[in-house]
Amino acid sequence: MHDIHERLRSAGASTVCAVLDMLGVAGTITGLPAIRPGASFAGPAFTVQASTGPLGTYDPGDFDIARYADHAGAGQVIAIDAGGARVSVAGGIAALASARRGVAAWVVDGGMRDVDELGEAGIPIHVRHGVAVTGRTRVRIERVNGPIVIDGVAVEPKDVLVGDASGIACVPAQRLDRVAAMAGWVAGRDRIAGRLVREGLSFSRAFKEATAEYAALHGPLEN
Repeated sequence: MHDIHERLRSAGASTVCAVLDMLGVAGTITGLPAIRPGASFAGPAFTVQASTGPLGTYDPGDFDIARYADHAGAGQVIAIDAGGARVSVAGGIAALASARRGVAAWVVDGGMRDVDELGEAGIPIHVRHGVAVTGRTRVRIERVNGPIVIDGVAVEPKDVLVGDASGIACVPAQRLDRVAAMAGWVAGRDRIAGRLVREGLSFSRAFKEATAEYAALHGPLEN
């Protein structure tokens, strides 16, 4: 399974999103910029559903960050649906603690605090808002490892999230093998096209020749 995750990470979010489009799968997540551009990831989702409200809406104990920061496993991606609210669902210490457990990345449709410290965790973090607004009495963790929605995309536990500076793709677990195979084909073709452009070919000719060359070696792209 790790090999499939690495193949998806290597192909990149843009290529994986293109493949999802070919298959008619809604899996492109936008609007969650990377705190540390240049880092990439792929891993199964550890999903978190959070409700938010004004200060004093919930009991302090409802904001239980440990349910995800201390329980997401190595290689998993903590994915939090906070409805895009401008309130923090975690900060620098939680990110660091999760990184030390081997968590691969965070994807947060909501806010995170301590933006200056988040990069110190050393793992990719994509979040809609950097905020100073604490989640205490403003956030309630409803459940973990249930279905969530991020940027309109349904994310189930164990769906694989693939991310880099361009954006994030959500690959349904039941489509994993097919998407990985197609993404590998497209990425391989694109590497040849890039080489041909650097050698002086036009964009259109490079892609035509790259498609023919890669198909001759690996067979045609099938979806």
